[in-house]
Amino acid sequence: MPCPCLLDEVLVKEAGVNVMEIAMFLGQFINVVPALLLWIAVIVLAAILLRRGGSRAERFLIAGASLKIISNLLGLAAFAILHGLIGRGYSMAYANSVVFGYGIFCNVVGMAGIICLVYAFWVKFTVWNVEVEGA
Repeated sequence: MPCPCLLDEVLVKEAGVNVMEIAMFLGQFINVVPALLLWIAVIVLAAILLRRGGSRAERFLIAGASLKIISNLLGLAAFAILHGLIGRGYSMAYANSVVFGYGIFCNVVGMAGIICLVYAFWVKFTVWNVEVEGA
C-alpha cells in the first residue's frame, strides 16, 4: 500500500495546487489579520463618534483607517502576482521588478493613510488646545 503522503502529493499535483503556495498565503494572511482587526475597530469607533456630532477629524480618521485596510489587503496580492508572472513564463528579474513596483504602490497607499491619521489627530488636538486656551 502506498504511503498516504505520496497520495496527497499526487492529488495536489493533479489539482494544480501547490501546498507551499497555500501555506505562504496563509502565513501572510495571519500576519495581516491583527492589523485588519485594529483598523476595522478604529473605523467603527470613528463612525460612532461621527454620528454623535463628530467633525472633520473623525472623517479623516475613517479615511486613514480605510486606506490602511486597503494597503494591507493589497499587500496580500503581491505573492499571487509574483506566482502568476512566473507561472506564465516571465523571468524572475521581471517578476521581481513588477512586484517591487506594486509594493511601492501599496506603501504609498499606506503612507496616505498615515498622513490622514496624523492630520485627524492634529486637527482634533489643535482645536482642543484653542478651546482650552480661550476659556
